[in-house]
Amino acid sequence: MASTVSSPLVVVVSGGGPVGLTFSLNLTMMMGKHAKIIIYEGRWFVDEHGVTRCQGEEEGNTRRDQVVTLQDHVINQMPSFIQEGLFQNINERVWPTSRNIPIREVEDRLFDLIQPFVQNGQVELIPEQLNEQSNHLIEGNFDVLVGADGSNSFVRRYCNIKMISEGIEYACGVAYDIPQDVILSHEPLHQALNCILTISQTRYLVNSSTSRRGYLNIRLIHNEYEELSECLQKFQKYNESLDLLDYNKYPQSPVWSIVRQGLEFFKIPAEYVFRVVPIKIDVRHASIVVRELRFEINKTQQRTSSSNDSTSTIENASGSEKKQFKTMLACLVGDAAMNVHFWPGRGMNSGMKAAMALARNILRSCTSKISPHSIEVRIPLRFLDFLDYEGFMARLRAREQQGRSLRVLVDPIDASVEEAYTYAHLIPCYNTYKRKLNEKLKETRQRLEERFDWPHQTTLVTDEELQYACNRISLHAVAQLSLANPWPTREMSGIEVLVEDTFPFKQEQFLSVPTIGEATSVHAPSSIVRQRFLILWIVGDTMSGNTKNIIDSIRSSPNFVDPSTTTVAKTTNQLLNSSMEGFHKLHVVHTIKEAQNWINDNCESLRQQDILFKVITTWSLNKEKTAIDVIRAVRADGSRVPVLIYTNEHEEIQSALEFPNVIATDMKFELYEFVGINQETQWDPGCPVSPSNNSTNISVQPKVEAPKSINDQSCVFGQDTQISWKFSGIEKPQVTWFLNSQPLPTNDRFQLTETDDGTSILVIRQAELADQGVYTAKATNSVGEAEAKTTLFIICIKPVIEFDLGAPLQAIKGEAMTLKIAASGAPKPDIIWMRVIGKNKTSTEWIAVSLNVTGASTMTGAGITEANRATHVSQVQNDRAAAAASAVNTEFFSTNKKVRR
Repeated sequence: MASTVSSPLVVVVSGGGPVGLTFSLNLTMMMGKHAKIIIYEGRWFVDEHGVTRCQGEEEGNTRRDQVVTLQDHVINQMPSFIQEGLFQNINERVWPTSRNIPIREVEDRLFDLIQPFVQNGQVELIPEQLNEQSNHLIEGNFDVLVGADGSNSFVRRYCNIKMISEGIEYACGVAYDIPQDVILSHEPLHQALNCILTISQTRYLVNSSTSRRGYLNIRLIHNEYEELSECLQKFQKYNESLDLLDYNKYPQSPVWSIVRQGLEFFKIPAEYVFRVVPIKIDVRHASIVVRELRFEINKTQQRTSSSNDSTSTIENASGSEKKQFKTMLACLVGDAAMNVHFWPGRGMNSGMKAAMALARNILRSCTSKISPHSIEVRIPLRFLDFLDYEGFMARLRAREQQGRSLRVLVDPIDASVEEAYTYAHLIPCYNTYKRKLNEKLKETRQRLEERFDWPHQTTLVTDEELQYACNRISLHAVAQLSLANPWPTREMSGIEVLVEDTFPFKQEQFLSVPTIGEATSVHAPSSIVRQRFLILWIVGDTMSGNTKNIIDSIRSSPNFVDPSTTTVAKTTNQLLNSSMEGFHKLHVVHTIKEAQNWINDNCESLRQQDILFKVITTWSLNKEKTAIDVIRAVRADGSRVPVLIYTNEHEEIQSALEFPNVIATDMKFELYEFVGINQETQWDPGCPVSPSNNSTNISVQPKVEAPKSINDQSCVFGQDTQISWKFSGIEKPQVTWFLNSQPLPTNDRFQLTETDDGTSILVIRQAELADQGVYTAKATNSVGEAEAKTTLFIICIKPVIEFDLGAPLQAIKGEAMTLKIAASGAPKPDIIWMRVIGKNKTSTEWIAVSLNVTGASTMTGAGITEANRATHVSQVQNDRAAAAASAVNTEFFSTNKKVRR
């Protein structure tokens, strides 16, 4: 039975990121003193001045570097206080109807905006990660539990809410930061060009703030992702940094070429990259987003809550014992409720929509039925009052996952990548790919510039800029981008799911912001606690091969291995007794008795502040014991130890799921999440790039990477050839080619490409005599230049008669006669036919046919007469020389005889 109370609604929020803060700000600005909001966030800490702040690099926290695109229709539903404060430092329009802003800027601004409500007591910040041992969950002293804690949501697991996967894809994130005072050649592309290059293909995506700080996202096929992850794990294990400019340590390979070519395409100097991140994109959603929870109340709590109608009483069948329960709601928002593909750029927008919708649904459930503008907190909140939120999230999921994310998933890049590696090295194919890519870029430019809301109307993108983007990447990259489909913008466009359609709320109804005064309370400085999992796995009398493999994989994962140790394996007891602080530990037992003994032996460790004790068990340990016996045994001391039942016997385990803080699964990835592996499905701290390359603007003059910078080369007339020179330098040099000191002419016969290691290649098709000369490759950067020269000689081949006219030929009067000769040479020789009449005299009464592709020429007389008796001569010559003449005598016969030689 619900009751109206004077005390505020107590809302516990797990997660103080952008979604959790958006929810809290919206709720407190609508309900005011009628809501008490407690936010748990493990990435906060209290400094020496008693101020709660976000942990940074100094505290060992790697903050996210992504830049997000916030849609206008989402921001406009927030209080004007948030709208103005969110963009007070960065207010940049890159795409139509939206603004770009770094994630950390969103977090920092929202964190600042919530401070007035912290000072007046409406909001409380707890710098801890919510877990099973948190006081609010142990005591159950809250009314609403909100999971805004990301894709690996603790609240979702705590409530035993299943996730449904729609598909998996892989990507790589490259974070970069280009300083303001860089040399001219390092200046970034303007945002208009970034947009055109991004939307024309689906291999690379750049989202940046002011073109300088941003993220290059790269779609990968599975093999490329595996190669990247394997490489990064080696450096993470030994805490080493990457250096993309070190080709000895990071030689050419498919994945590193892909990363470097993406940087080249968007003209991002590699020395300003500071992190490379592997990304596994699991597009999935929670089966439900609202769940009713029941907490059993102990005797002490029963006395304090006896007058509270929010509790219910259940009497055992024997009537000997009565149990009281308190009812509350758990709700999911953001990535905890739904993971979307980041490519369409709607992840944070969806999370903020969910946050505002849930806050308005809570307000609606607490609004007086008599007076629409008055708030009455009636607890417990009813599950049925949140059906609108369930419906809103179902529509949002259909719009964002099916309408956007799956449009990307159903268009994989595997086929285009495979074809690019197969044909890109063929010059005709490369020319076709390059032409098509340039056409795609121009089509995208036209489509965007024709939009009335295009935010770059004053910035025109030229044909030369688009052509240069094609020229500065390798032939394989050209092929991949040419073959990759452009963004499915038409398929993804359409009606948006709007918060105001389901939960209307007027701006003037938001409450005013409290005045910031002196802090009313001072918090003691907090020590930064890195939570460690202590896992006890009860496998039963017999361990299956599958279970053994999973245990071995967990123990060998980075979260369970000390990188300072050698490759010698340690036993579980050695791990438990070692000083590997900060790493999770796993112990395996077979029986409940062994588990109880282990708990007694390690009771001191289990009481440590940074230890989270968890239990994994199978459903059936033997013929007599099940997971229910395990739950009762490990909770004998009254604690609610989290338990995961790893089984596929879903029907038999329903009785076990009635216990709080118990989940069951047969999915390996959910088990990994439970033990602390894959703590974030989409985002990974990745591997830092060596700061020595991006902390300074020092450049090194270009250098020719060859023993000598002058050489000679020859080519047969009419054949293809290529000249190549490799250059090095910090600040990557730009290479320009010259022929006989003049800029190289641009036509279809000359093709320039460049490889990732700095090799510039000039391909000359069907060499001509005019192509002979000195070719100079000049590499230039801001501190100097270097050049290399190749003298190219065009070789001609003297004509050679391969099929002669032969012996004298006799013909029959009135019949046709054919003479044939074949010759070769370079250039292709010309053949001239002559008929000699008398000494040094010629006639042109015969038909001359020029040399065909086989090097043969024929001369045919229409009809033999007495005048045809003569000597016929064939002269073969080209620009190189003339071959010896070939002659044949023909005699006339009046009788009908065959030709004879």
